[in-house]
Amino acid sequence: MNKALVYARLKNGSGVVDSLLPMMTDQGYYASLMTDHDTNRRCDSYCTDTLFGTMGAINEALLFSNTGEIEVLPAQPPEWKAGAVYGLMARTRVEVKQLVWDLVKRGIKVTLHSISNANKIKLKAGIPWFKATVNGCETPALADWFGKHVHMTLESEEDVTVGFDLNGES
Repeated sequence: MNKALVYARLKNGSGVVDSLLPMMTDQGYYASLMTDHDTNRRCDSYCTDTLFGTMGAINEALLFSNTGEIEVLPAQPPEWKAGAVYGLMARTRVEVKQLVWDLVKRGIKVTLHSISNANKIKLKAGIPWFKATVNGCETPALADWFGKHVHMTLESEEDVTVGFDLNGES
């Protein structure tokens, strides 16, 4: 589990999957996703590593946040060509109400909901993108030490939807 979490922080999606898959066997955990650190199951000493660690690693692969920063799909495993996740809370006092991606259709859509007023954030995607829209209107891309991103000021209780176009066409 710990390796999967580290790989997610290192933005290595393949490493996340390679670290999680060995744990996902019948002998690696109980049906409740608890482990006992004893493959013979003699001790019945329960551990929450698999239960919480799996979700933590997946969440870290799909969403990174820090004060004033959100990155969607920072460690997206190549096998996860399309998907969606709902209701992740970022460290920016912003709920990621919806994150949907489809690499075949070449797009990412993320809906943000701030719980505080005048919440300034930088939003970026971990996959190269060419154009971004905020609530359907094209917005300029900025670049600095954080990388290519969109800067926004979110207001409390308002949903903002950002689309990242992964196509190189204008």
